[in-house]
Amino acid sequence: MRIIVLSFLVLFISCGISKNTATPAEINYLKKVVTNKAIEANFDWASPLGLNNNVQGIENLLPPGSTSSNISLIGNPNFFIIKNDSISMDLPYYGRQQLSAGYGTDLGVEFDGKPKTEKKYYHEKKAAYIFEYTLYAKKESYDVTLTLFANKKSTLDVNSSHRTNITYNGNWKEYKATKE
Repeated sequence: MRIIVLSFLVLFISCGISKNTATPAEINYLKKVVTNKAIEANFDWASPLGLNNNVQGIENLLPPGSTSSNISLIGNPNFFIIKNDSISMDLPYYGRQQLSAGYGTDLGVEFDGKPKTEKKYYHEKKAAYIFEYTLYAKKESYDVTLTLFANKKSTLDVNSSHRTNITYNGNWKEYKATKE
């Protein structure tokens, strides 16, 4: 029992000691990109909530290097783009569907349009911008939280009206539209 308590104590102390290591140049670049409203995030890992205990043998179906709680998206195209006041996202989904959206609906998490609600703020200690959106897709709604860190890492938390929650981890960059 003492070992467990000591382990938690060390964990909490180490979390409290960690400091923001972002340089002023990284922070200024993040603020510039956010001001320009042109951001693209791509994700390398997906962490679905509650997938690990519900499906026997799921590990055999996942990409190499994946576990049921941390799935590799490397080589799997995905994006979350902020362009002015619009959002575009196309992400693979791993998890449980709670409500049926009907036949022929998208399997991934997809949205293209303007958010219903939007909140943005800078978190000084994390050196990160946090965006909170409510998105209404065709037959599903999403509460989305995108965190952009100054070191170009990003996380995206997706809470769906029809599916279990999922978190994506990856990187962000300034969005530059390709000419077609």
